[in-house]
Amino acid sequence: MHKSPEFELSLKLSIGQFIPGSSLVHRLDPRVKIIMAVLLILSGILASRLAAIAMLFITVVAVLFSIGVKPGLAFRALKPVIPFLIVLAIIQMFAIPQLREDAAVIWQWRWFTLTDKSLVSGVLLIGRFVVIVLGLSLFSFTTSTNQLIHGVEHLVRPLGRIGLPAHELAMVVHISIRFLPILVFEMERLMMAQASRGADFGKGRGLKRLRRLFPLFVPMFIISLKHAHAMAEAMESRCYMGGKERTHRVRLKLRSADYKAAFIFITVVGLTLAVNYIPVRAIY
Repeated sequence: MHKSPEFELSLKLSIGQFIPGSSLVHRLDPRVKIIMAVLLILSGILASRLAAIAMLFITVVAVLFSIGVKPGLAFRALKPVIPFLIVLAIIQMFAIPQLREDAAVIWQWRWFTLTDKSLVSGVLLIGRFVVIVLGLSLFSFTTSTNQLIHGVEHLVRPLGRIGLPAHELAMVVHISIRFLPILVFEMERLMMAQASRGADFGKGRGLKRLRRLFPLFVPMFIISLKHAHAMAEAMESRCYMGGKERTHRVRLKLRSADYKAAFIFITVVGLTLAVNYIPVRAIY
């Protein structure tokens, strides 16, 4: 039976989807990819000039296309939030006019003042979000759930000496990711059941569509608790005791390709930060 587009929630997800492949990025050590993703997010947050954001954007898009991801899939995660992000950017442009000595007034009306600096700040807000979302999409497209869990566990394992439960932390991340498609499927099933009883989940926008989803919150909460209880019982029945004295079947080892990829990425991040902090007035 063909489902209506408003019920196909799983097809609208891009972040969290893994695309099997044999590209260089797919073959990288998951620890390297996790560190690169964290550095990309930090670079996007620290970037305060358009040139720096542009460098990060070009780098991420180039890597996305190099692994064979179609543009529609790569930018799918941005579609639902772009209108909200534009509103935030407009609020920032007018609420924070940045009237400095070197700021030029572009437009002014009563209490509203738009300067070149505030315009750049609004564009930077959108640029940072786009870079971070595309970077997370790239990470999820090239890293399977198992690779992510092993990477997290190996990265935090040294902190076990000071009492941090590395295996338990990795298990929590694993379960959270595993639950995402299950809850999406349950949401689709609930929406179809409610629609068969007369509920309207039309396309709608903004608060109107959110109001239509309110009846699903309580049953989804109950379903989540049931799945969590079933998971806990399954783990207890198998005598799960956490990470203490557990052996590891997968042992990650860094290869030359991992070192080269890390060096290239750190170089790009370094150039981005250099451009970001160069005292040149021509670069915003």
